Amino acid sequence: MRLYARSLAAVQECTHHRLGIQCTLGRKIGYAFDHCKYTMKYTVCTTFNADGYNSYGRRMIKTFLQTWPQDVLLKVYAEGCRVTETAPNLEVLDLESASTALVIFKNTWRDVPRANGNILSDPVRNRRKDAAKSFKWNAVRFAHKVYSIFHAAQNCQTEWLIWMDADMVCHSPMSTGKLTEFFPDSSDICFAGRSKKFSECGLYGMHVVEPAVKTWLADFQHMYDHAEQGIFTLEEWHDSYVFDAVRKRHALRELNWTAHLQMGEGHPLINCEWGAYIDHLKGARKSTGKSRPADLRVRRQEAYWQ
Repeated sequence: MRLYARSLAAVQECTHHRLGIQCTLGRKIGYAFDHCKYTMKYTVCTTFNADGYNSYGRRMIKTFLQTWPQDVLLKVYAEGCRVTETAPNLEVLDLESASTALVIFKNTWRDVPRANGNILSDPVRNRRKDAAKSFKWNAVRFAHKVYSIFHAAQNCQTEWLIWMDADMVCHSPMSTGKLTEFFPDSSDICFAGRSKKFSECGLYGMHVVEPAVKTWLADFQHMYDHAEQGIFTLEEWHDSYVFDAVRKRHALRELNWTAHLQMGEGHPLINCEWGAYIDHLKGARKSTGKSRPADLRVRRQEAYWQ
């Protein structure tokens, strides 16, 4: 009887082992199938209004189409303007027609001063030394950006979704091989983090086929959809601050492109490896059309910077 019991236990152990192998193999096959069903690997999305399009958005589109691989889709969310550029890898959507969630957010908060950067009635924030920096509390302004990302992620047909601010200049050719270095499949999210302040969110990538990333994005949007219990509970409510707050409560596999920077954190993208391919026209640089020489804290060899 004891021999029978030992034999039965051995058979059960073997069966469980075989089932474990089959389950693991099944997960791997399912993961591979999920990735193989995409014909393109990268989608880049951006947004702008009519003034933004005329001031810098048109330049961003043109330089992107000139320098990035044609198998990378550029998805533009236009707000109240008509984009005249056309290309096989360019898709243009009307932002408010695409995102009803954005319309709801704006209708709810457009007439609320604190949601538009006015914190004079806030007894805590109006005493801060940076209280005059209204962008830190202009949730409505940056909602256009985040809701573009949320809509693009929910409708993404590629493995990676990349956000790129429309005030970028793509000055040098980008290769698919370099993109795989910037956005390795071993990462969930790739971004320009800063040790002493919020991340630079002018450019970041999300590996949207990963369940952990889908969960993070859902949490990110929940912060805006339920803003009173979400973004307005934070110290600041611009998109970069919210990005970091939500990112830090999820166990994501992160690649921080700018973790090594000790200088140049104020303008990190051009001072890391991305500077070989893009310029970021932050603030007044939009009118001059190029970052200032003083913005560079590293020596750049690319022709654009000479």
